[in-house]
Amino acid sequence: MARMMRLLAAGVTLGLACAACAAPEAKPVRSSSAADPGELARLPEVDVAGDPFSGMDVTTPEPARRIIGEVIADGKRIILYTQGRKCGLVALPEKEAEAGQVSLQLLSAWPKGEGEGSGVLPGGPYMRTSGYGSGEDRAWAELSCGKDVAAVRYLPAGAAEGVRHEGAVSVRVSGTDGRLSIAAGSAANRSKVLSALAS
Repeated sequence: MARMMRLLAAGVTLGLACAACAAPEAKPVRSSSAADPGELARLPEVDVAGDPFSGMDVTTPEPARRIIGEVIADGKRIILYTQGRKCGLVALPEKEAEAGQVSLQLLSAWPKGEGEGSGVLPGGPYMRTSGYGSGEDRAWAELSCGKDVAAVRYLPAGAAEGVRHEGAVSVRVSGTDGRLSIAAGSAANRSKVLSALAS
């Protein structure tokens, strides 16, 4: 009797294993958000003076970078860009003689799915990264990267004066320290994000 039960259990196990092998392979489910390239990828590219990435690249990066905004404040150029499913920022001196001397660089990927990233800012979720500038420039920046909006908190080394910008970006200067809040995306999203960043 015990022998028959062992043979029956082995037969059932073997049958289940064969059924699993013969079943068609399930295709991965992709969310609609993964297929959508996002608003940042559709923003128009901005022409800027010089090559702000010349001090960084040894080889041409793939996918290519697309500059979507430039902010000039406190003698610094802050360049916002996309690179495939990533967004980034570089800060470098405004002076042409020093162009290419990147003092701060941040790069972050978009969240891969609904459950990933932070939803603290509107228009998210976002992946975040932050860092300090190098050399004498001790500016600090935080980049929040989503597929529809790139949001930046930037604390310059000195007071932010004479702020100018180009591209689908909005900028707000706040606080006695000259803190900059920067948002890239559609006008409606920029307005919501700037309000949240500045609060």
